[in-house]
Amino acid sequence: MEKKYSAIIFDLDGTLIDSMPYHVKAFQKLYSVRHIKVNLNEARSLMGLPASEIIAHLNKKYHVKDNALKMRDERRKYFFEFIKNKDITIKGVKKTIKELRKEYKTAIVTGSSRKSYLGSTDKEFQKLFDCVVCVDDVKNAKPAPDELLLAAKKLKASPTKCLMIGDSRFDQMAGKNAGMNSIGVLTGYTSARKLKLAGAKEVIGSVNDLNKVI
Repeated sequence: MEKKYSAIIFDLDGTLIDSMPYHVKAFQKLYSVRHIKVNLNEARSLMGLPASEIIAHLNKKYHVKDNALKMRDERRKYFFEFIKNKDITIKGVKKTIKELRKEYKTAIVTGSSRKSYLGSTDKEFQKLFDCVVCVDDVKNAKPAPDELLLAAKKLKASPTKCLMIGDSRFDQMAGKNAGMNSIGVLTGYTSARKLKLAGAKEVIGSVNDLNKVI
């Protein structure tokens, strides 16, 4: 019997690595030094979008006139300070990916920059994927399908043969827009209900539960 999928494409932040709390703290610090308090729930609701889009949204809301590109670099500096000397890979993920690689091609599609990806993962982790597509590689970030379609092309796999895994509604929307089935994971800040509403075929606790559903 032919396998339903030939490749599995993973989001990074909140899906494979427990980076979301540190990203939130970095955004809060970015604005607190400008005497603006960004509510925790507000910051969490924006996770899954590229930093540039979050900064554009918050700058407009709080009437911040600072250079957005410089703010993005500043925010990344705070993020790296918060994760320094920490292994933020979600427990069990490396072992799970090694098992999945016996049957599937694997890729990462992330709304983070390549600098953030390389700075928040180790060499062992990076070797577990056949390709990594970052937000810098495409014109349009998730929920647009650009990153997912580029990953499918690099993997030499039809989009219909790729399965998207992610913790945010933007991941599920991107999967739908790319013509891929998607599965939501609850290791980020999005509820099962919201993941399903955004297009998740199924919702599981974490990436480590994938073998139960594919």
